[in-house]
Amino acid sequence: MVPLGAFVMLLLRNVIGIKTFGTFMPVLIALAFRETNILAGIILFTLVVSLGLLARFYLERLRLLMVPRLTAVLTLVVLLMAMVSVVSHKLGLEVGLSVSLFPMIIITMTIERMSVAWDERGPGYAIREGIGSLVIATLCYLVMTWDRAEHLIFVFPELLLVLFGVTLLIGRYSGYRLTELFRFRALARDPITPPPGKDAEPQA
Repeated sequence: MVPLGAFVMLLLRNVIGIKTFGTFMPVLIALAFRETNILAGIILFTLVVSLGLLARFYLERLRLLMVPRLTAVLTLVVLLMAMVSVVSHKLGLEVGLSVSLFPMIIITMTIERMSVAWDERGPGYAIREGIGSLVIATLCYLVMTWDRAEHLIFVFPELLLVLFGVTLLIGRYSGYRLTELFRFRALARDPITPPPGKDAEPQA
């Protein structure tokens, strides 16, 4: 079912135009959602990323090199996941133990990219991409756990070749995404007119 989830992500990114952090991060998060339930998965993922982002902002003051900084963020992510597991167990919320199923490296890279986007393009842009990543992960999870789709892929694995062919066709598409059509709709309504005298005949 992973190729099917990746295909959903392809449609949402390249055709619709939803932005995400990382290429396959939403699919990997969707795989973790299969082991949790969708609501608890979203809450746990948001909690770990938010706390990791706060720690990443503090590390920015230390002016570390990239590799030591990523190693430090990865260590903090593991500690945060352990803390969430222990606290949820003490509170009797066994679903919190499933936070260990999230891919630690992917979460680390998500925190790093979100922090960079926050600094370079502002918090609004970073939050929109984070929400976009969660939306795509949720839709990938819904498709990958659809019983009828699981049955078809299991009984007819050659359907993946059809998926492969459609992916190649989409890979040749270089037009506008749907979100870009809404973004540039003002240009379609008000075409650019040349300034007065631009097309006038040159005088002898």
